[in-house]
Amino acid sequence: MQNHTSSLEHLHTDYVDSYVLHGPVAQSGIYPEDKEVWRAMEALHEKNSARALGVSNVSLQQLELFFEFAKVKPKFLQNRCYAASRWDADVRRFCKKNDIVYQGFSLLTANPQVLRSGEVVKMAEKYKTGVEQVVFRFAQQIGMCPLTGTSNSSHMKADLACIQFSLTSAEMSLLENIGA
Repeated sequence: MQNHTSSLEHLHTDYVDSYVLHGPVAQSGIYPEDKEVWRAMEALHEKNSARALGVSNVSLQQLELFFEFAKVKPKFLQNRCYAASRWDADVRRFCKKNDIVYQGFSLLTANPQVLRSGEVVKMAEKYKTGVEQVVFRFAQQIGMCPLTGTSNSSHMKADLACIQFSLTSAEMSLLENIGA
């Protein structure tokens, strides 16, 4: 884990709060290479050099396989999240059941049709906010930690403002099923 050591040196620290396996080597299954990397990450965790371990870009089947063989269970999962898959509902359910924080990314870029939806535009108008904040608030209310890749400070402030309103159960249901 030479890269990990180099990262620690560049960050001037002896640990990181979280360490993520960016994704398995294939779109289905778990391969020996995946297990080897996870075991190395577990060794870093045991040395307290990586406080929490996570996985990214996995299917439900892959997450279940990781959970079976891992000595140190993933504490968080980062997936690209599509409205068409009901916002990764099956994976989110597994995460909730197993105390894994679901972190959704590309909520906006992966779902342009949601941002253009008349219903979402009406919600944004109702709450005097942007459609982006409606999506982020929806994500929070279903138990997801929404990740944003913006480096624009005004976008960051607007995204954080999504905690200033709550969507109704009818709005939540509409958004949960908007792409299905």
